[in-house]
Amino acid sequence: MEDPGKVNGLVQNGTTGSSVYYKSPVGTALDVYEDINMQSAESMRKEKQRIYKNIILISVAFLFNFNAFQGLSRLQSSLHVDEGMGVINSSLLYGALVLSCFFVPKLLINFIGHKWTIPLSFCGYVLWMAANGYPQWGTLAPASVIVGLCAAPLWTAQCAYFTIIGARFAKLTNEDANAVVTRFFGIFFFFFQLSGITGSVISATVLQQDPVNISDEALQFCGVNDCPGDGDGSSNDTDTESGIPDNTLWTMVGIYIGIAVAAILIVIFLVDNLPSVLAPKEKNLGKEILSMVLATAKNLRHKKQLILIPLTMYSGFEQASYNAEFTASFVTCSIGVWNVGLVTIPFGVVNALVSFMSGRIAKYTGRIPIFVAGFIVDLAIQITLMHWMPNPDQSYVLYILAGMWGFTDGIWQTQINALYGVTFSNESEAAFSNYRMWESFGFIIAFAYSTFICTSSKIYILTAFLCAGMLGYFVVEYLNMSGKSAELDLSEKETSMNASYKGNKVNKIDNDIYENEIYENDIYENDSYENISKF
Repeated sequence: MEDPGKVNGLVQNGTTGSSVYYKSPVGTALDVYEDINMQSAESMRKEKQRIYKNIILISVAFLFNFNAFQGLSRLQSSLHVDEGMGVINSSLLYGALVLSCFFVPKLLINFIGHKWTIPLSFCGYVLWMAANGYPQWGTLAPASVIVGLCAAPLWTAQCAYFTIIGARFAKLTNEDANAVVTRFFGIFFFFFQLSGITGSVISATVLQQDPVNISDEALQFCGVNDCPGDGDGSSNDTDTESGIPDNTLWTMVGIYIGIAVAAILIVIFLVDNLPSVLAPKEKNLGKEILSMVLATAKNLRHKKQLILIPLTMYSGFEQASYNAEFTASFVTCSIGVWNVGLVTIPFGVVNALVSFMSGRIAKYTGRIPIFVAGFIVDLAIQITLMHWMPNPDQSYVLYILAGMWGFTDGIWQTQINALYGVTFSNESEAAFSNYRMWESFGFIIAFAYSTFICTSSKIYILTAFLCAGMLGYFVVEYLNMSGKSAELDLSEKETSMNASYKGNKVNKIDNDIYENEIYENDIYENDSYENISKF
């Protein structure tokens, strides 16, 4: 018979009346969850330790999963070039992501909870990794759609989990909740940014081979001259150009799968469930989903949101161009696919440093200088790509370009998020939903046309969106500052009106007092005269 004291996973403590979590056999809940006012110092210390343990474990699990995913995703355009299989399936992935953002996260999290959503979503990534070992349309296409469907609930569950236990930790320590949550996300993104570096190291190590001489004739069809079907050296020509034996490919895929499976086991057996009182289930789930869709659509009525669409899409374009065009047309075509991992290491290192530092620098300089720096460096990259022909003797240029790309990507990923947060502070959920949707459209379009047009045309499109996006950015910043100025003027006007009103009121009171004083003096004089007369 079930313990009558256990309700919704809670066991009532008969002696104190406080609530302590019931531990499940696999993956305990956050135990010692008591009313903070009734907790002892020792129980609070244990709960804080457990919260930190969960933060570190989830961060490590994401590091494991995404070093595998990012390591393979940057090789898609180089490994699976037959009929553009790699880039087209990447487009399918982000298409599924757009659709899943609106309803899958709430449905899945509400059904199995935040913790279990994470390992289940990881399983979709493992299927995709396995499909890369046997790259056929029948394996990669469904696997890409599955990853797209899994990505939205995965990130939603992670963000919600950190926010919830961050708020709990803030109560335990009597700190500001925003400061605690920011600190927890800082820890998480430190581990996450490492995934790009470790993933590249693994692929570079496994695929390493003796240098291969690439003919001058083949090099003529690299870089901006890389067009679908042109020349023997084109990275888009055949599926044999990568030169990777099947056993080597499976070795790399097997390592990635092993690491990703370790991530799943870490979350299942070591991460705690969220207390149900901290993460209650939605009662009107259908209404919540419909409300989110309508809010996202309504957010498009704002002219600022419309103006930011080119910049937001550029964020997707530039990431897709790095993963598809730069790695295939410039790196693979000139120095071989086995060097893609090495060349992308500077990207990961610089990206992590800029992501960490840009927000802190923006405190002192503001956003505009940061955005301008990103614009100038990105423009320099695109001009270089248009006029420099890849050459094995100048391979160092590829490493420099990768580091520069990491610099600008770190700016776009952090500062566009911050811009949305400030601009749409009253509708942040709907605004960020639009942000992810339009960024995903950038990915979808860039991957979709990758196998149909020349690299030079892709760079022109990238530059056009960069310039249009920056123009829109300046307009939004102007509108934001104008709005603040208008608010300030209105505030000053209200203050002046209030002061005037108060002044008039004070004058009226002073006049009343003055009249009363005259009246009282008259009375005093009359009284004095009468008193004198009496004597």
